[in-house]
Amino acid sequence: MNDDDIVQRIADVTDGAAESLFLALKYCYLVGEEDFYNINVKDIFRIGLSDITDPDRFRCLGLSLERGNIGEMAGESFARVQEIIRYSFAVRLPFARREAADSILKESQIKLAYEVLEEYGFSNPEGIVALTFKAAAWLAKTKKPEPQYDTEWFRSWVYTYGVELSAINNRNMLLLGCSDALFPLYYSALKEKLVSIMNGTENA
Repeated sequence: MNDDDIVQRIADVTDGAAESLFLALKYCYLVGEEDFYNINVKDIFRIGLSDITDPDRFRCLGLSLERGNIGEMAGESFARVQEIIRYSFAVRLPFARREAADSILKESQIKLAYEVLEEYGFSNPEGIVALTFKAAAWLAKTKKPEPQYDTEWFRSWVYTYGVELSAINNRNMLLLGCSDALFPLYYSALKEKLVSIMNGTENA
């Protein structure tokens, strides 16, 4: 691949991971309903993490994400969460580049991948994701530790904007518990994938 292809590949892989994590959250919430307790939530982790770039894999569950099943998660407000996830992944591209020791990609090309993702759609209401691309680039360049990728911003979103999701009940607590595990697992898998792309070793 030439440099332009690599930049596009970085953007597409990051975007696919954002959509997959977004759907994984929906399915975790769905199986938290009493009628679906016979479905093991571990299956959602297994399916999503088997290829974080392919959100279509969840179709094998044969479950519907209609509003009647997942409430406000099917609405426009929750749809913005996917844009926040995309943003939260995109700002961390400099850390993947730092770990790609064999890559010849320049900082300007990593910034270009970020801008492609921005065109796909970003959301960061009230700066709910504290990290910015500029800050991440500085931290990566100065070899300072990468901030942990966790669910702090997602929990803030739930308690600020998610009316139904913020109620204290078994289903919502299951969702938050799943998110605590899903977020770092997805990000770790994504960064590993991005490093291989940047190093030119993907599918090698």
